[in-house]
This record gives sequence, C-alpha cells and structure tokens, in this order.
Amino acid sequence: MSALEDLEPAVRSAGIATAAAAGISPAALPREYLSFRLGAEEYGIDILKVQEIRGYEPPTRITGAPSFIRGVTNLRGGIVPIIDLRIQFGMDDCAYDGTTVTIVLTVAKRVIGNGGPTRCPT
Repeated sequence: MSALEDLEPAVRSAGIATAAAAGISPAALPREYLSFRLGAEEYGIDILKVQEIRGYEPPTRITGAPSFIRGVTNLRGGIVPIIDLRIQFGMDDCAYDGTTVTIVLTVAKRVIGNGGPTRCPT
C-alpha cells in the first residue's frame, strides 16, 4: 500500500497542498495524461503540459528546416513551431485529413505543436 492510500479519504481528496502538508511528495499523487496514437504505437503526455488541441491547419514552411519541422503557425500572436512526431520517430508519413489535430504543448517553458495524422490506412 502506498502512503497516499493510507491517508483518510478526506485528505486524499484535498489535493497536493494537503499531501505536501502530510509529508507526501506531489510526485506520488495520481496524474492525468493525454494519450494519442502514432501508427500502431500509443503515447502519453502529462495533461498539465497540454495547452490546447486544435484542428490541423497547414503551417507556414520554413526554408532549410529539418523535414520533421512542418513549419510554424500563429497562435494568438505567438509563433509556434509545428513538429510531426511520425517523421521524427522514423514512421511512415501519411496524408493529413479531417482527423488530423495539432496538440499544443508547453515544454521547458516553450510552446510547440505536434501536428500530424492521428491514424493512417494500413
């Protein structure tokens, strides 16, 4: 049994501040993840890093950028690089369609977007 499970239900539901006061590390608390699929693989990202999920819009290409950087897009006045993880991970590229989304993340105090097909025909 973990230390979190040993706490009374009222303390468990009170959250991180109460857990810290009880001497429990916030890392021991349950976390939520956004899961997504790239091909046959399933991945997850801490939900607290997800800024938003948007429908895919073709980004503005950048000359000389690596192939996995699809370009940049304007997000409420900020320029956000759009990365296709399929290409970065060496997976087959496939067509972008109505199911394609961009997941906008804040990673290391920087905003980036992962835009690519969520599934491809097999």
